[in-house]
Amino acid sequence: MKRSLAVLFCIFALFSSLFAGGSKEAASGDVTLTVLWFNDANESDVFMDTMQDYLEANPNVKIDLQVIAFGDYEQKLKMMISGGNPPDVARLTTSHVPILASSLEPIDPYLEDPAATKAEFMPSMLAFALDKEGQMLAYPTEATANGMIVNLTAWENAGIDVRELSKTWTWDEWEEAVKQVIAANEGMKYGLAVDYTIHRFATLLYEFGGSFMNEDQTAFDMVKEENINAINYFKHLHDEGLVPESVWLGSENPTELFQAGLVACHIGGSWNINTYNTNVKDFEWTVVSTPKGEINSSVPGGKFIGAFKDGKHKEAAMDLMAWFSDKAHNEKYCLDTFNLSSRADAEIAYPTNSEEFAVFQHDLSVTPAFTAVEWGNAKVTQLSTFMVEQIVQVLLGNQTAEEACQAIQARAES
Repeated sequence: MKRSLAVLFCIFALFSSLFAGGSKEAASGDVTLTVLWFNDANESDVFMDTMQDYLEANPNVKIDLQVIAFGDYEQKLKMMISGGNPPDVARLTTSHVPILASSLEPIDPYLEDPAATKAEFMPSMLAFALDKEGQMLAYPTEATANGMIVNLTAWENAGIDVRELSKTWTWDEWEEAVKQVIAANEGMKYGLAVDYTIHRFATLLYEFGGSFMNEDQTAFDMVKEENINAINYFKHLHDEGLVPESVWLGSENPTELFQAGLVACHIGGSWNINTYNTNVKDFEWTVVSTPKGEINSSVPGGKFIGAFKDGKHKEAAMDLMAWFSDKAHNEKYCLDTFNLSSRADAEIAYPTNSEEFAVFQHDLSVTPAFTAVEWGNAKVTQLSTFMVEQIVQVLLGNQTAEEACQAIQARAES
């Protein structure tokens, strides 16, 4: 009887240790964490370099980094989730977080002081990562901002001090000046390239005083004068030949057009600093504040890392994400990827392009807070492709800007 009781006790103790530990297998056994990643530039290499001291401190943990082309990334991630086999950790964009919110593992239960951890990040970035209950679903990593990148050499060839002019310029003043730049530079065809996304177009929308939602962010509100004016101005720039039709009405890459010296300006993102720092060899470039419309505005965005409810190693995944997101590791990652940090306490001394980073940071600082809330709304991201399609129809002359806004509103309400 005593021997039987002893055996039963051992069995009970074994199962108790297995189940009471939950997902804490990383603390006692070998774990391979699957990390799904995409690159804007060199982020996957920098991630692994940043995590070397984590791997040294946790010799039982290995990282299986799977890098997927961004065009295939969302579909791959959704397939893994729907198949019940999500990665342990994934790099996410601002649009991924609301779309995948129901599948992401809340981080708060794994934190000793959730409020203190949340306070470490910029409010505009944290807003993207919170669910309706205020729980953090992902760690903000790098922040992004939209802004105007200019071919500095081309502006100098036209005798224009674009750094000085841009401190106070309006869109009308920009338009007059950029025509001089095109005329003064042989081979330069256009004034401005705008990425083929509603996110980059939103820079113009917000500048013209527009928004996707109503004032209290409770409903879509697309049919308003400010939005119509923004779309009409975008069409005007196309009609004047200042913006290449080949981007929004074709398939050309605006980044490649800028690198080739064919456009004077590019409304792109802060991540382009890294790209242009590497690839532009034939001219000097810089970042200046976007011309003022009704207001000055950028569009906040960024990247995040999150874990999943069906993940196999959630405790270990949370440990890895917390390590990667602390001040020291976040600063190293953002420094080496040439990105803005999402942390409120980050202090990064970039070896080059510090002036360009400062302009993006400034434009982000004057951007209205509601823009971050809008881009954290699943409806905005769900309608992104449809909104682009409607703007394209305006550019083609197939409908008016007001009709485009009405179509978007009808789709939002359907």
